[in-house]
Amino acid sequence: MIRVLQVDPDEAFRSEVTTYFSRLDDFAYEGAGSLEDPEAIGAIDQPRIVLLDLDCPPWGGLAVLQQIRRLWSSAQTKVIMVSQTPPGERLLARAAELGADYFLLRPLDLVILEKRIRQLLQPAAQAPALDLSLRQVQEICAGYFERMGLPPNYKGYRYLIEGIWLAVQHPEWLQAVTRHLYPAIGQRFAVSGAQVERDMRYALEAAWEKGNLDQLYEIFPNISPNRGKPTNSEFISRMVHLVRLAAQLRG
Repeated sequence: MIRVLQVDPDEAFRSEVTTYFSRLDDFAYEGAGSLEDPEAIGAIDQPRIVLLDLDCPPWGGLAVLQQIRRLWSSAQTKVIMVSQTPPGERLLARAAELGADYFLLRPLDLVILEKRIRQLLQPAAQAPALDLSLRQVQEICAGYFERMGLPPNYKGYRYLIEGIWLAVQHPEWLQAVTRHLYPAIGQRFAVSGAQVERDMRYALEAAWEKGNLDQLYEIFPNISPNRGKPTNSEFISRMVHLVRLAAQLRG
């Protein structure tokens, strides 16, 4: 059973969603117009999906999102942010950093919403590929890398962008970076897969030693300062997620 919690002040919209999901045997729906305190989310049985209005009163969707992520990881509960107006890239990036899994603009087709929910609950390797050019991925990643302080003069910088682009095209490669992703990058740059892995690791080490740690831990909230930097595959996986969200906003 897929438990869906919707937090949205629009009663008419909640009614539409209630009616739609009540027809589906494998969904259980619960709706709320607002939360007086973001921590009130903890009193609710854990949902698999949260449909969260970006402007839900009185605290706003981002405050509720933060509390959700304190309670449940993305693996446990997926959060779909919903808005009636385009939020802008900075707000979208902030939502992604706090742990949003998807973003939808209203009005929306509820058949498409159901499809997106089912896709989100698939294993990462089964996620649908996105048709993005390398240039589009470069533009998105460059903004994040600049914030992090990831040095562009390192070979690993280029390999990371290439790896993120390839993983967007082939999500299943995130489960086999050594067997598929590193060799594919190596072929494009005429180096070995081992060299790709090593240069990526050096670039990430440089970022965590000399970069903007506040931004790094904000973009990678699941990496604790005690643990240090993410692995190459963790870094690429997180960036693929951020690229997907940014691509949704750009249409």
